Amino acid sequence: MNETLQVIRHRRSNRKFQDTPVPDDVIEAILEAGKCAPCAMNRQERHFTVIQSRQVLIEMNRDAKAIAATVQNRHLSLMAQSENYSIFHNAPVAIVVSGRADQSMAESDCAAAIQNMLLAAESLGYGGCWVNFVLFLFQGPKDEAYRTRLGILDGYRPYGSLVIGIRENEPAGERTLRGNTVNYVR
Repeated sequence: MNETLQVIRHRRSNRKFQDTPVPDDVIEAILEAGKCAPCAMNRQERHFTVIQSRQVLIEMNRDAKAIAATVQNRHLSLMAQSENYSIFHNAPVAIVVSGRADQSMAESDCAAAIQNMLLAAESLGYGGCWVNFVLFLFQGPKDEAYRTRLGILDGYRPYGSLVIGIRENEPAGERTLRGNTVNYVR
């Protein structure tokens, strides 16, 4: 199996991280992978916000959970109400990915960037996790304050985020894939 396919097969969502900073060159390499992701009509209108401040991550966690605790989805509400739950899984780096709000494919463009960055993190020996709980921040009363604080460009909307860091534990065993998920029409 070639190296790219091995990275894809090995990558897992990581929810426990060491309290160790991620070097800037690693973050830059991961961002570069995100910038290289495919996007509709090659517009390349994504914006990446890298958050490394522990204090900002703590505040974002608190405020996103306060909003999520009020949603109708019982599972999300219970997670948000848990004092021990961190939306960023205590990772040292979070990256919010935003796209132009007036572009019909912005969400897909941002998703492709997030996936590329997760694969890049894996290939560089770092763990990562796609975390969209942060999106609750931009649905509440502190939306504009957070957009300003995080430097999100005017006309852009956050569509997702990811966290990266050094894994506390390696994933256990081989990935098990479900069957009956492919149908061919020839």
